[in-house]
Amino acid sequence: MSEVTRSHTLSLGIVGLPNAGKSSLFNALTKKSVPAENFPFCTIDKNIGVVEIPDERLRKLSEFFNAEKVVPSVMTFVDIAGLVKGASKGEGLGNQFLAHIKEVDVIVYVLRAFTSNEIVHVYNRVNPVEDFEIVQAELIFKDLEAVEKKLASVIRNSKSGITSESQLQRSVLEKLKQGLNEGIPVIDMIFNDEEKEFVKELWLLTAKQRLFLLNCKEGLDEEKIGEWESKLMEISKDVKKEYIVRVDVKLLSDLAGMSDDELNEYVELLGSKPITVEDVIMYAYKRLKLLTFYTGSKKECNAWTIESGANVKSAAGVIHTDLSKNFITADVVNVEEMINVGGWNRAKEEGLVKNHGKEYIVRDGDYIVILANA
Repeated sequence: MSEVTRSHTLSLGIVGLPNAGKSSLFNALTKKSVPAENFPFCTIDKNIGVVEIPDERLRKLSEFFNAEKVVPSVMTFVDIAGLVKGASKGEGLGNQFLAHIKEVDVIVYVLRAFTSNEIVHVYNRVNPVEDFEIVQAELIFKDLEAVEKKLASVIRNSKSGITSESQLQRSVLEKLKQGLNEGIPVIDMIFNDEEKEFVKELWLLTAKQRLFLLNCKEGLDEEKIGEWESKLMEISKDVKKEYIVRVDVKLLSDLAGMSDDELNEYVELLGSKPITVEDVIMYAYKRLKLLTFYTGSKKECNAWTIESGANVKSAAGVIHTDLSKNFITADVVNVEEMINVGGWNRAKEEGLVKNHGKEYIVRDGDYIVILANA
């Protein structure tokens, strides 16, 4: 991986039909009050929440240094109005919010998998697979609109002469248009590396990584839920079912308001640990193949989030562009090993600190000191 731009923030867009549990999930994730009343289209404003990502290693590092300032990685959550059939054409309120998830890293599909006489379903039935297909279709329509607009622009600009770049763009856009017209999301289309770079620049909604949250309650038909999961596994090609998560959003919301002691008591009473806010965050991390490395001193301790596979020169650029530009070498040690032996100097004495060149691939938990020209 030659270049990395992700640093402290990543973002997650929450989509689904009305009354699927989106706003309740958002409330749980951000502890920020947004409407969650029992009627469609209650979320009528753009809702964005930023939360710190729980990080025990950063806590230990900041305590070790007694740091004056601690800068954790954070995750931004974007909650949009419930989508319905025709949202991309202006039905309901969903269309005006689709643009809000254009630049998120992961889309979380909140899919209702519970029955309720109190909480209405916009289509008067419970089928999370059909719900997903409705939401995905609206995202596909929105992507198709963007692709057709871009294709028209490329064709228009090519009248003065076709370049290799415009030829590539037209070829990719026509491929995208055909696939989207066939109902294929961009994430399931095949492109070479050069084509992928151009597709990435388009910020298409169905090109994003996906998480599926089945909003379940106790006492549901296990066989039926299993059938839904199997179908979503097939649709998403998630053969290990790593990104299809059963969660009781109401319970998750209740847990988010508990203290650590209260949560531990509840888990002991329950006999098992339910899905928590931290789990949802870590699913997003895993989906994006992210890792965390650290820098720190008495003045400031930082947790930096980057893609797995990044080299240390790229990681230096995440901290500051000048560090990448003027990179010489890097000293690296596992952050917990460093703390356990008593600090940087002791870690060096014991041979735990290793010096690496620019091609060193950063590992999760690395504590890094960049050496660069002034």
